[in-house]
Amino acid sequence: MMGDKLGYKVVNNTTTVIKATPAGFFGLSVTGAGNVTVYDNASAASGVVLYTKTGATAGDTVDFGGNGIAANNGLTVVTTGTVVVLYT
Repeated sequence: MMGDKLGYKVVNNTTTVIKATPAGFFGLSVTGAGNVTVYDNASAASGVVLYTKTGATAGDTVDFGGNGIAANNGLTVVTTGTVVVLYT
């Protein structure tokens, strides 16, 4: 039996709401250099910061493991580069 699957979303040089309801944040992969911040927020780039990195380079990865991080309100990502976000 297969477990639940993770979704992914590519975010390129913008602010993007990944999910506007409670979510699990499992990690990200940087495919284009830049800054990245992930917020626990359903609609804006504010609130609790779940992850941030200035000067992320292509090839950087972040993996929060099988349980991920609970985002109680939603997931919003701000980046000046390109990242692939893993979430539920």
